[in-house]
Amino acid sequence: MYSYQSDMDTAQSVDFPEFLYYNGDKERQVSEKNRLIKQGDYQRMTSNFEYYKIFYYVAKYGNLTRAAAALNTSQPAVTRVIHKLEADLGCRLFIRSKSGMELTAEGNRFFEYVSAGCLQFFRAESHLSDLLKLENGTISISATETALHSWLFESMEAFHQEYPGVHFQILNHSTQDSIQAVRDGKVDFAVVSSLPLHLSGPLRMKKLHTYRDILISGSRFSELKDRPVSLRELAAYPWISLTSESISRTFLNTYFAQYGLTFSPDMELATTDLILPAVRHNLGIGFIPEAFAHSELAAGNIFQVQIEEQFPERNILLISDSEYPQSVASKAFQKFAK
Repeated sequence: MYSYQSDMDTAQSVDFPEFLYYNGDKERQVSEKNRLIKQGDYQRMTSNFEYYKIFYYVAKYGNLTRAAAALNTSQPAVTRVIHKLEADLGCRLFIRSKSGMELTAEGNRFFEYVSAGCLQFFRAESHLSDLLKLENGTISISATETALHSWLFESMEAFHQEYPGVHFQILNHSTQDSIQAVRDGKVDFAVVSSLPLHLSGPLRMKKLHTYRDILISGSRFSELKDRPVSLRELAAYPWISLTSESISRTFLNTYFAQYGLTFSPDMELATTDLILPAVRHNLGIGFIPEAFAHSELAAGNIFQVQIEEQFPERNILLISDSEYPQSVASKAFQKFAK
């Protein structure tokens, strides 16, 4: 620590870099320190990181040409930066010789600190690069329940076996909310189970999987078991469905209308996974994706109703924004999903 008298004649104490000893000339050291302080440059005397990076490579290789090659720049540019850095610091960092660039005592001390800092920056860059790649990336997806159970979970399992370092962030939304999440840039892409009503650029759609809903019933309506039943007959039974705002509900309305019928459910639920327990408790009949019903069908808690009129196929769709920058991991999953 050194004391000095400022223009305001107020005594202050400031740390002076220990490597700036000027070969033991403490008088020169104090003089240089006071000059910097009076100019207001002491706290700003450090150069930008690029200067330190260039110093690091020159010190590492002991050669201006090799350092310039590593930095993808010219040797004169490296030389100018070293001269500028030495001028900023007020001491020589290198001794030029025929064998190359040798660090001075001050340069060696400076290199101890700079090398530690550079290595931390290099590690940070490498870590960020890994996050963008498959070694340690993250994929953010908004998906409907049907898409999750009918396709996404299975695909995630297969992808994770090949790329175990990739992390998933899954949001469970309706089709509309999932598409809005893509528009807002909150997720990399969406996986939905219904055809969107309105889809315009820059959004794009890719078909991933085809499935059918099945009609299920509980023991209360056993007369429907093991025989084909017309949709007109079924219209008289209590129905369980999603709310009118859902695209799945719109799909059912259209299906019934094709046969001159109106779909009027007795119970409306917010999510698809609630339909199964409601049917099991004999509150009505309802359509659900077959993937939801496997275990309950096997256990005999519910049964599938055979409908005379064929129920249309439905699709699992991937929705993405062509203008949204996709990470390496996200691109790999979308390619994997083909």
